[in-house]
Amino acid sequence: MYKNSLVSIEDLSNEEIEDILDLAQEMQQNLRAFPTLASGNIMASLFFEASTRTRGSFESAMNRLGGRTITTTGIGSSSLEKGETLADTVRVWSSYSDLIVLRHPWEGAARLAVDYASVPVINAGDGGHEHPTQTLCDLFTLRAEKRNLEGLKVALCGDLKHGRTVHSLIFGLLRFGAELYFVPGEGLDLPEHVKTKIEAQYKRPIEKIPAGDFQALYGGQTGGSQDGEPLDALYMTPSKPHLRTLFEDEPNFEFKTSPGREVVFYVTRRQTERETGSPSAQAPVGKYPRISKATMKKRFSRATVLHPLPRVDELSYDMDDDHRSKYFVQAAYGVPVRMALISLILELKPWKKAGERRAESQVEEPTIVATQGIECANPNCVTNRESQSCESRFLVFTEPQVRFTCNYCGWEIAPIFYGTQQRGRKIYKPIGKLRFKSQHQLFQFRFFCSEDEALGEGFVSVSSAVETAAPVFEVKD
Repeated sequence: MYKNSLVSIEDLSNEEIEDILDLAQEMQQNLRAFPTLASGNIMASLFFEASTRTRGSFESAMNRLGGRTITTTGIGSSSLEKGETLADTVRVWSSYSDLIVLRHPWEGAARLAVDYASVPVINAGDGGHEHPTQTLCDLFTLRAEKRNLEGLKVALCGDLKHGRTVHSLIFGLLRFGAELYFVPGEGLDLPEHVKTKIEAQYKRPIEKIPAGDFQALYGGQTGGSQDGEPLDALYMTPSKPHLRTLFEDEPNFEFKTSPGREVVFYVTRRQTERETGSPSAQAPVGKYPRISKATMKKRFSRATVLHPLPRVDELSYDMDDDHRSKYFVQAAYGVPVRMALISLILELKPWKKAGERRAESQVEEPTIVATQGIECANPNCVTNRESQSCESRFLVFTEPQVRFTCNYCGWEIAPIFYGTQQRGRKIYKPIGKLRFKSQHQLFQFRFFCSEDEALGEGFVSVSSAVETAAPVFEVKD
């Protein structure tokens, strides 16, 4: 973990995740058995966005460990309201505490906090970016219910565009070999940068298929929606060849349940507070997957239903007493999971499976660059909200083409041209022609996301440069 902090679920190795879950299982047996473990430690609970379960379970966890909590809630109750930067706030609270738990509406706020804090930071949710401790709770719940995550079929339903719990959970599940189905609300599909990451970094091809039995979640019958238009789900295989080769003889492959087939539904509400362009309260609601006893009656008799809560109308109250519903158990598990995480981050308990690996290896940080022409396009990214505290920096990837991922919020920038100097002329070329041996060579180039950008800065295309080059004459006798 970077500076012993947790910003993204990807900050944790598989062994570290297993250590957290194993310790949480031990603590869950008797939550009152550790009353002095964190004695003398203070946790700063900085929640600048509304929270019930996350804040409550973190503070309960620290209290059960014998530590103390100091807190502030809402931007309006802090000096941020007066114009203080988040960087300064974090600096100050670091001197008051041994651990900071931060929730903030800006994406990348937790990464910025780590840069300025003198104590470990735990991300309790940063905008629509990530919520890694919720993923730890989700994985703990799934392991308790299913015992094994490998090959588990998980349908992620609802707002996949803005749902930070979903974004973290996807990467957590991929690490342990689960098989995922994406069942989004209309217009609320996964962001493109998340899809690219799934395919390029995790090597898990995404294939669009007919909704099949998932059609029932939209209120329609299998094979067609209420208005007769087909609905699609996105299927991703965990460790098999691409579906086009797997099912080349079955181009219309769709999800079908069968007797004894277990499916986990991870349901999320529509995140109206993160939508822009229209008043959230009046935003029109399109097709949206909903869980009720009626939709689950026949097809999903052995399903398990999870929800990070709070819910609105995507999860019927008639599911509360259903044996398949585990969302209140899931919420309760937040206390032992966060007790375990606090204990390990504060080094009150030893890492076990991860201990030897952490001691023997120095994990090399990925190459992070600030390069010409690349800026994060996410308006809610902390680099655009508080630019004086953080320089725009990007992780560099070369497959399937050169692309940059914001080091703070994860948004992707995929330039289509690059510019360079050739014999005193400013030339731009398609990004596909870029070749370099080292990522450090990127500083030699200027990148453009459109041809107009290149032309506006005085670059000309390589073909134009050839056409206007000075002629060469041959003198004949």
